Amino acid sequence: MNSLKKLIVSVLLVCMYVSCVSFIPQSAEPVTTSVEYSEINHGDDAASILQFMELATADNSADNSADNSANNSVANNREIDLSSLLPSLPLLNLSEVIYYGADLTPFPPKIRDWIMYSSFSRVQMEQPFMLDSSLRVWWSNDGNTVYAEASYTTAQGYIGAGNRETWGQGARYYGYQGINQLYGEYAVYHTLKFEWEYRQEVDRLLRTDPAFAEIIAFAIQLCAEIEYDWASFSGYRGPVNRTPGMRYAVCDGYTEEVMEKILKLNSVSAVQKWSSPGHSWNVIILNDGRRLFFDLTWFDNEHINETTGEIYQLDDYNWTNITFNEELFRFSNVGYGSGTFHHNIGTFDREIRK
Repeated sequence: MNSLKKLIVSVLLVCMYVSCVSFIPQSAEPVTTSVEYSEINHGDDAASILQFMELATADNSADNSADNSANNSVANNREIDLSSLLPSLPLLNLSEVIYYGADLTPFPPKIRDWIMYSSFSRVQMEQPFMLDSSLRVWWSNDGNTVYAEASYTTAQGYIGAGNRETWGQGARYYGYQGINQLYGEYAVYHTLKFEWEYRQEVDRLLRTDPAFAEIIAFAIQLCAEIEYDWASFSGYRGPVNRTPGMRYAVCDGYTEEVMEKILKLNSVSAVQKWSSPGHSWNVIILNDGRRLFFDLTWFDNEHINETTGEIYQLDDYNWTNITFNEELFRFSNVGYGSGTFHHNIGTFDREIRK
């Protein structure tokens, strides 16, 4: 109870800076209307994740008996059952997608949807005058734009019968066009292509690394319970429509919750708090010695409509904020309104070990 009181006091007294919220621009709309892809929703499978967390932490329950240390040692070394985790994790469907001869597998689902249901739908690809329709799709050199065009042979009975024609050459799907100005030399971490390839790497880790999967399940559960406290964020002046039944915190509150709870996980041996002027986050030390850089506030990918006050999440978590890649963690996100790479200027505050 004392720790809970301290947490509440720390959240109430924390000094709010404009930088505490990450600036994560949404991709610009393509030249034609796209079907927005939504892979997961925050809170999906929250009950099953909570059930897993209860099972995973059962051996670490607060027990004041003389052999509590020995019990914790056994629990810390227990193998994590990855098969029990997978149903509640946001896994990708990486099946091959071939569409009119074009391999769409290397492109993210939102771009596939834009191609198949908007710019080059079956209705558009199968007009009566078209024979042998085919499609070509490719990345721009910088990986932040997708180009597409289609071709067909004109059917008999129509002008130009037998000719091969190309159409749709102006079709483009643009990523956010301000990444170079915002992120400079680190803009590569924000191209459409990089984000999709990195998301696939995350999917591989979720399927093959039980420690990473356990920690992501923990992070998703906390994200489902906590809503960013926009009303206490000094950089925001608009309305706020709070969601009933949620806990509220700014970055320091997220960080302290992680400090308090993550040591219950079997895969974790220590947790650190790091901070910069205006932001805070964690570094997780795994039993095998790996360091996982962990910013739950920015991972949650929560935003607010400054006109209506509606709080919403983008179509996925911000995966570069829970990563083993230190350089990616340092330079992939900047503070809202400040343009500061907070993770690169952070200092160590304290560590708690089991």
